[in-house]
Amino acid sequence: MDIAKATKSSDWTNASEILCRVVDRLAHLGRHLWTMDQVSMQGLKESYSLEDLHFLMLNDRRIGVVFLQESDPMFWPEINENDSLFVHKLALDPTFQGKGNGIIAVSKVLRAADARGLSWLRLDCDDRSELHRFYQQCGFDFVDLKEMPNFKVARYQLLTSTGKRRQKAARLL
Repeated sequence: MDIAKATKSSDWTNASEILCRVVDRLAHLGRHLWTMDQVSMQGLKESYSLEDLHFLMLNDRRIGVVFLQESDPMFWPEINENDSLFVHKLALDPTFQGKGNGIIAVSKVLRAADARGLSWLRLDCDDRSELHRFYQQCGFDFVDLKEMPNFKVARYQLLTSTGKRRQKAARLL
């Protein structure tokens, strides 16, 4: 699996299509995460830039989506040192779920944070036990539950290899 950065405006359509399939699948299972408006092309464009959009690729096929940002004032307002990569809407097409691809996707995103020289991978997710288990299984540490105006999110963080080296160097000083 690889991560490919979006490069053209038609990529918004591809991202929306994948996310709509995820929303449909979750609704079928009785679990609601995002609305169709939030994952529509217009909804995505209102929340993210094309530079944030990345695809999870397997054998040259787009199997998932992730938005990567270096700041997140809405969910992480206290973080301002520009040393984090924030993950949003990490989602695999339903046909590729349940096969270990989620853990691989997280490891690829972690490598992307390291490649950028960032110390932290941070995310917020719905407060559901299966998401808590998944992110903890991927090595993330639970930070807290954050109350938002109409919902609450669980916040997680993971120290990158870059961050570990920096912490070790700081201890030696």
